[in-house]
Amino acid sequence: MKKLVLLGLFAVNSAFAQYNYGSQNILYSSPKAVTIGSSTQIAGYQGVDDRGLEVYSPTFSMITLKTGSYAIQLYNSPFGNSFLLPNNFPFNFSIGAINAMKIQTNGNIAIGTDLNPADYKLAVGGKIIAEELKVQLQSAPWPDYVFRNDYKLPTLEEVEKQIQEKGHLINMPSATEVKENGFEVGEMTRIQQEKIEELTLYIIKLNQQLKAQEKRMQALEAKVNN
Repeated sequence: MKKLVLLGLFAVNSAFAQYNYGSQNILYSSPKAVTIGSSTQIAGYQGVDDRGLEVYSPTFSMITLKTGSYAIQLYNSPFGNSFLLPNNFPFNFSIGAINAMKIQTNGNIAIGTDLNPADYKLAVGGKIIAEELKVQLQSAPWPDYVFRNDYKLPTLEEVEKQIQEKGHLINMPSATEVKENGFEVGEMTRIQQEKIEELTLYIIKLNQQLKAQEKRMQALEAKVNN
């Protein structure tokens, strides 16, 4: 008889598991179902197994965490998965007392920093490592214009004067400007490519001058030998 009573108690405990906190009541029952703050199970909501709490609906699944007018919603549907913040407040990811990442209301993201200028979609307070980085120039053209016939290539005298007076190449920002404002990778790459192509033209012209000088020397040698 005692064995039967124990088995009956075990069956009841297996069928219902309840957690109380204050006036809030969460009830897990078998078959899988969950009841929160009510004695009536909510249709379409299923319960707990070794994976944790499961929320189910034939059309879409959604979890809403809400305090007053503030809410976080997670749901999936045939149109995709979503993580929503219906309110107009930033969302913070924190580890202990450290604010690891913040998503602003305009969609801008700050990682490791609270500084996120409005003109930038991503701000990182630290180093970044990547296998590849692609920069898409939006306005300034790539320096193929250097090789056009109408391009005004600065003379070497002009370049020398620029260096003596300004301490940097034409169109290149100064060390002071870079220290104060940084530089844009795409624009800096474009300027450096411009200088490489200008340098290529200088080398081509120098090679032409050397060849012309060599021909004149050969002509002079031929006259002397004759």
